Amino acid sequence: MATGAARRPSGKVSAVFDRASDREGAYDLLESPHVKTEAIADGMFRAAAARTRGADYAYVVIDGSSLSLTDGTGTKGFGRVGNNERGGIGLKVMTALAVSCDGGVPLGVVDQIYWARSAVVKAPYDGRQERNRQRPFEDKEPAHFVHAAKAAMRRLEREGTRAWVVIDREGDNREILLALHRAGCLFTIRAGSDRVLWPRGSGSLRESLADAEVIGTYEVHVGRNGKRAARIAHVEVSAAQVTLRFECVGVLERDALRLYVVRLREVNAAADGLEWLLYTNAPVFSKEHAARIVESYRTRWRIEEFHRTWKRGECNVEDAQLRSADAVIKWATILAAVATRIERLKYLSRREPETPATTELSPEEIEALKLDQRQRMKPKCKKLPEVPTMAQATQWVAELGGWIGLRNGPPGSSTLARGLERLGYLVEGMALARLRTPRARPK
Repeated sequence: MATGAARRPSGKVSAVFDRASDREGAYDLLESPHVKTEAIADGMFRAAAARTRGADYAYVVIDGSSLSLTDGTGTKGFGRVGNNERGGIGLKVMTALAVSCDGGVPLGVVDQIYWARSAVVKAPYDGRQERNRQRPFEDKEPAHFVHAAKAAMRRLEREGTRAWVVIDREGDNREILLALHRAGCLFTIRAGSDRVLWPRGSGSLRESLADAEVIGTYEVHVGRNGKRAARIAHVEVSAAQVTLRFECVGVLERDALRLYVVRLREVNAAADGLEWLLYTNAPVFSKEHAARIVESYRTRWRIEEFHRTWKRGECNVEDAQLRSADAVIKWATILAAVATRIERLKYLSRREPETPATTELSPEEIEALKLDQRQRMKPKCKKLPEVPTMAQATQWVAELGGWIGLRNGPPGSSTLARGLERLGYLVEGMALARLRTPRARPK
């Protein structure tokens, strides 16, 4: 099923499997109570963790998202997503994506947690705030950041690799910071607010960095998002060691945490220029140390790109029209592996272009790509490498997907997804041709 989804990425099972028997088998597997979601997911998690083997550490980027799904009968087991007033339904999901520390190549999903939110409890704002203060952290959604981090740490430890957890501003939570510190992993978390420091009278986080010495200047590639195009930002970096002060709140007692904070600020920028405050428990004593923290946080864009490939344009996981939340989660897990493969091919071709294509593509896929290339090339240029590199093979896949050359930039996720789908048809065509070719009769 995963191979079929990789060849024809789609959120609809019927679009992936065009033969009646294949579709029936796929639906039976997804709806079967005997096929456990945990077993399917564990295979994906272990395979991703195995790719970290041999590295001292790997970045584990963790982020939450929502799957907006349809349920006309109200029997599928979904919960509310998005704005409460809009009444959206679906599933919440927390994903931990492993990324290589030397190049930022996606390695795979090493943990994923799904849950359905309960119905909205109507209460005055002040009442909701007080109730949330009294709830234990384990009952709150931010606890899933910690659960995903610890599960990823265990899987990477089995491969001899240390996890370096990376979380955006949602991770600026006293319980998340303290839990990761106590778990013993390295982490980089972007600050979401200006916190007070210990001891009393030490001022705030921003005040402590106002006069900090600039220890380096860099050019940082800022990834695109829905409102902003990708660009190169010229930034200056400073760092300090601080102790965050956590006051008594609800059931939480007073606490403190000593860590380092790296400030990255765009030079000569407008009021909305780039500025990051990054918490880390990795020592920062030099320009090189600060650069490593900045580089770790930049890998956060890999999970945003994963979500875009998984949810829209390529895998379209939100188009799933299965009968239960359990079936949707199984199918979404398979499509998560497919989305990771697309992103991994994209970045391997850019960061490790000389890697043999056989590490990621099957012999049948490489053979089909070479046959297609021979049709595209001029007659006098028919010699192709026996084993193409990742850069060559990815370019061939992109050409199948409509890529028109480097003048428009390297191949992106959508182009590669289309190319992989068409490559799947070529591989199937080769297999059918061999079945129909009459065998030579023995003399």
